Amino acid sequence: MNKGDLTNDFFRKEFACKCGCGQDNISVELVEKLQRARDATGVPFVIQSGVRCKKHNASEGGTKDSAHLSGLAADILCPNSHIRYRMITVLIHLFSRIGIGATFIHVDIDPTKPQEVIWLY
Repeated sequence: MNKGDLTNDFFRKEFACKCGCGQDNISVELVEKLQRARDATGVPFVIQSGVRCKKHNASEGGTKDSAHLSGLAADILCPNSHIRYRMITVLIHLFSRIGIGATFIHVDIDPTKPQEVIWLY
């Protein structure tokens, strides 16, 4: 079984900016929390978005102060409501900032933003 270069299951390239610019300054603390959540749920976490450069963040409709810009956020693919439930029941114990979209869950560890919040996209 392959081991990731950040944790058992995660590779730095999964979190790199999707525009191809090479920006990949993802927070190790964030990835370690994601690994704990993945282990607890038994669900493979597919990273839809991790680090974003300013240009890519703007093209994705991200806010100007997005936690993705500083490598403190990740959006995880969430294919259905059953998986969403399993993920949320674990993520809520590890993250105090969670956003829920139709096909993904956003988590971040940005200490400069309001804490103990869950929002919808």
